[in-house]
Amino acid sequence: MYLTEHFNSEEFACQCGCGTGNIMQNLVLKLEEVRVAIDRPMRINSGIRCLKHNRSIGSSDTSSHIKGIAVDVGCTQMSDRLQLMSEFVKHFKRIGIHKEFIHVDIDVDKRNGIFVY
Repeated sequence: MYLTEHFNSEEFACQCGCGTGNIMQNLVLKLEEVRVAIDRPMRINSGIRCLKHNRSIGSSDTSSHIKGIAVDVGCTQMSDRLQLMSEFVKHFKRIGIHKEFIHVDIDVDKRNGIFVY
């Protein structure tokens, strides 16, 4: 099922296949704005996570992914990272940079800023 013109619900599903949770529509709308601005697809590496899957990958029980308000967007090239970051900072107040992805979330219970994994 498509959530926006460019994103469907399967892209955000827990990777363990459990079908847990729903991705927050406000998050998807922000991602859609970025997708339109950069005019190319974005690969969602991780969206919603059930607690079991989240623990299995060594993530914290307070992860924003569990609440359906965070995604990791695949990104390994410097030029792609620059383009994505230029747009992400316009739409998100919490951004994490990893060598293989960029994390964005809309978690109001956490401090705003840019962090590095």
